[in-house]
Amino acid sequence: MKNGSMSKLIKSFAGRTFAAILICMFVLPAVLCIEASCFFFETTNVKAETKQTSKKKTSKLPRYEKGKDGIWHLKKEKKNTEQTSKTTAVCMFTGDLMCLKGQQYDSQTKDGYNFYPSYKYVAPIFKSADFVCGNLETLLSESNPITKNKVTENGQPQCNGPVDYLNALKKAGFDMLVTANNHTCDWGPKGIKETKTHLDEYGFANVGTHYNKKNAKKAGERFSIFDVNGIKVAVLSYSHIMNQRGKMSSSEMKTMVHLFDRNTVKKDIKDAKKSGAEFVAVYLHFGIENTESLNSAQLEDTKFVAEAGADLILGSHPHCLQKCTYIKTSDKRKVLCMYSMGNFCSSMARVINNDTLILRVEITKTTGKNKVKVQMSDASYIPCRVMPKDGRSFVVMPTLKELNGGYSSGTLTDAAKRIGKIMNGVIPEYSVSSDKK
Repeated sequence: MKNGSMSKLIKSFAGRTFAAILICMFVLPAVLCIEASCFFFETTNVKAETKQTSKKKTSKLPRYEKGKDGIWHLKKEKKNTEQTSKTTAVCMFTGDLMCLKGQQYDSQTKDGYNFYPSYKYVAPIFKSADFVCGNLETLLSESNPITKNKVTENGQPQCNGPVDYLNALKKAGFDMLVTANNHTCDWGPKGIKETKTHLDEYGFANVGTHYNKKNAKKAGERFSIFDVNGIKVAVLSYSHIMNQRGKMSSSEMKTMVHLFDRNTVKKDIKDAKKSGAEFVAVYLHFGIENTESLNSAQLEDTKFVAEAGADLILGSHPHCLQKCTYIKTSDKRKVLCMYSMGNFCSSMARVINNDTLILRVEITKTTGKNKVKVQMSDASYIPCRVMPKDGRSFVVMPTLKELNGGYSSGTLTDAAKRIGKIMNGVIPEYSVSSDKK
């Protein structure tokens, strides 16, 4: 090889080597930096999405949250350190929150289900209350068919709805849902577990069913206590009747379901009061369906529950309203009892299935020098009717036009009369003018 050619080869090789060095020093880090930036951007987006999901999930939570003391408190509540001589809490209670085939078809959308229109006329009423509770008479079990896809199981009606139902109940203003009813075991232990899991995810206080766990604290509450304007209100729930018992073992039934048992009820009420409860409301799922007539169990067991220390008794299961009365106890208390609150919302067809009400109770706490007295100072009812409205078939409409946006109809007038007849003046119909709040 000639010297000239060798010299050119060396120069060419040196130039390429220098160029490679420059690429390694400057270009490659820049590329890596860009790729790292892109990766960081994607990761940040994933984190942002995760945060949004978490935030969305948090937004599902109702206004109360359970504190370390085991009592449900208003979120972001500023504790009032001042001692006041008198405080009042407004509590509202409803009957059966069904989620039947007709309701599911009526509420189905392209993306899922929207049940809120059924409750939009009562939501403002609930907003005026300090605490709202209803009887959730449906499972929310995604592993099993919902009612519109399978109406019966083993020859009996089965109640199972989409989880979206809880969005409507949360938006409507419910703080708590009781779950002991004859459809609790429709899909066995898994149905109970999945339903309870979703209630906990949405932040609803709930009693009536448990997780199948030996640890009592992890299994769930036997009663819920709410601090409502400084008054400790406890809610308990039991069922006399249970379908699909064959889907549960005896141990699962004992652990997971609040079946009515006098000794158990008496102990639970006593324990609730030991835990600080000053007012005790008890839901009882009993009676005969689709009749205003009472059976002996209703009369006898409500008397027992009143004597055991309950301050308010709320019946469910008949799917229609039944009479209201005061039960006098041996310690000279008068316990308000609604033998059946009826359906609050359902797609059942009978006239009596669609007359309903909101029970409005005022509880007053008076603090003296050496004595604290808590009592129900007022009770009234807000008559409602489930009826077609705004393109939906099953809407809970207050009969008072002052409470439903000014709407009036013969259907609402007739419903108010029927409801008034059942209530028979034991407690008055709610009057807007009487509300001092």
